[in-house]
Amino acid sequence: MATFLTINNESHGESPPLVYISEPSQHFHCPVCKGLYQEPVINIACGHTFCKQCSRTIDKCPLDDSACEQQQMVVNRLVVGQIEDLLIHCRYGLAQAEDGYIPDPAGCQEPIHFGARDKHENTCEFMMVRCANKSCEATCRKREIEEHKKVCIYNTCCHNNKGCEFQGRLEDVEIHQTTCGYRSLPRTDNNPALVQKTVELEASNTELVKQVTSLNMRVGQLEETNTALHGQLGDCLKSLRDLNQKYDTVVSSLEQLVAVRNRRTVGSSGGQGDGRPRSASSGLYQQYRQGSFRHSLSGSPPSSMRLERWNMPFQFKCIGTLRGHQDVVWCMASRDKKLYTAGKDRSVKVWDLENLQRGCIKTIQGHSDTVQCMCVGSNNLYTGGHDNSIYCWSLEDHTLVKSVQGAHDNIICAMAIVGEFLFTASFSLIKVWEVKTLTLKHTLTGLHHWVRALALNPDRDKLYSGSHNTINIWSITEPFSLKGKVDHQFGSIYSLAITSKYIIAGTYNRNVQVFDCTSLQHLRELMGHVGLIHSLATSLSGRFLFSAASDSSVQIWNLENMLPIQTLQRHEGSVNTLIVHGDFLFSGSEDKEIKVFMYFQMQMGFAVNT
Repeated sequence: MATFLTINNESHGESPPLVYISEPSQHFHCPVCKGLYQEPVINIACGHTFCKQCSRTIDKCPLDDSACEQQQMVVNRLVVGQIEDLLIHCRYGLAQAEDGYIPDPAGCQEPIHFGARDKHENTCEFMMVRCANKSCEATCRKREIEEHKKVCIYNTCCHNNKGCEFQGRLEDVEIHQTTCGYRSLPRTDNNPALVQKTVELEASNTELVKQVTSLNMRVGQLEETNTALHGQLGDCLKSLRDLNQKYDTVVSSLEQLVAVRNRRTVGSSGGQGDGRPRSASSGLYQQYRQGSFRHSLSGSPPSSMRLERWNMPFQFKCIGTLRGHQDVVWCMASRDKKLYTAGKDRSVKVWDLENLQRGCIKTIQGHSDTVQCMCVGSNNLYTGGHDNSIYCWSLEDHTLVKSVQGAHDNIICAMAIVGEFLFTASFSLIKVWEVKTLTLKHTLTGLHHWVRALALNPDRDKLYSGSHNTINIWSITEPFSLKGKVDHQFGSIYSLAITSKYIIAGTYNRNVQVFDCTSLQHLRELMGHVGLIHSLATSLSGRFLFSAASDSSVQIWNLENMLPIQTLQRHEGSVNTLIVHGDFLFSGSEDKEIKVFMYFQMQMGFAVNT
């Protein structure tokens, strides 16, 4: 007798097809659902029959409006018996057609009673079964399984439990078994040496099970310890934030005391002086309070301010918040006296850097989805994002100059402009456009996964692109050849910053990686964030680095000694973008806000007029 495995579609939630020999009378159809009765029950009050489930959905009989109460519903055994006597086709005698199932001449032809369906179909000779040989995936009708077994090449030797691996057709297996090398092996229960070895292996296995159990318990304890440490870390971070706030309060009080002391000094010296702290930063802070940035934030700074004059120790303090976006802020750029910001609310907002207290002075609409990136060049602002399009806006009147719809097949993640070319990055490629006409000039293909970051070196003669485990270095002139490549194992690159000495990459694995610009070798890992590094920015001299991450913080680093200087925690969500402008730092976040930070020299002396 052949062994077989039944293929049962009902185990996968599929109902068996139902085709009647003769269409049932309309008397067997429920007046509610119009289908064949399912568990028919009769209403004692009116004598009409319904499906059990349908009876629970009605209050009155649809035929005579009699009341239908569940306690008056009883099983209609007469109808049950009549339905079970209906003749149907065996499921193994049906073939699927476009509009349902039809009788299959090659299948089971025996008509069966509906009530006896399971009994027949569970033993039907036409049911589809799978070959019992483990390596064989063939299926055939039950009545054909014996013939299949004769030709199946996966029949096994009867000595396979002793180690024989021979497989073949039934005839070949029978011939093999007469000469099988395993047939004369002794039974293990008649071999004392094998019995002893089996006992030893079982004992060894028992000991290993104990060790595994002990290790599992240890792992559980370590996981509990890890959870506790994470909780303590959260408490420490909260305490650190509280201390930062207290520190800011103390510094603010100290500045007020300095101002009071200066006013007193001025009064005692005949009213000379202006009564303000004598540091340039304090003066700029007062300008911000008055709504005017006419020295450090306007236009192109004078040559004496092109490189920052920041001396250690210093700190950045939050001096204000720009509000106006209705959703996540993803990108920023600045030019002359204007700051440009954009994000998930699909709009580009313009801010006056000479008077930020005015708020947003212009809102530019055009994108149909999130604005992911932007850059400034050729007296124009270029934006791109989730609508796969590029928009070019005039910096003079903020009107649309030109747009390229469907510039990429995927989200535009980053863009950079240098000379006559605009570079835009997306999934596995970078496109090069002519700035004036936005005509596609060239496509750099074959990059690893998403290209989420583009950056130019200080000399603006090389373009750096960051993707998965790779940083590519490109020529910015035709034919845009590959000049170098940094392979690494730090995962996807989400942000890049380039100085004269370093290639700095923000990664998905929560760290900032530093590479040498000349040798392209990995130098250092800057650890401090506990989230994805969304944005990087350096000071003009390349001495200081700012990093923004999904942990809601901005870190300031000294690149001369690779040590952290300060952590800024003013946002309530992921910090997605940074920009340094003079002595000011702007950060955009998931909390829809843009924070304004200002450089302050940390010194404890008082300004005294003599």
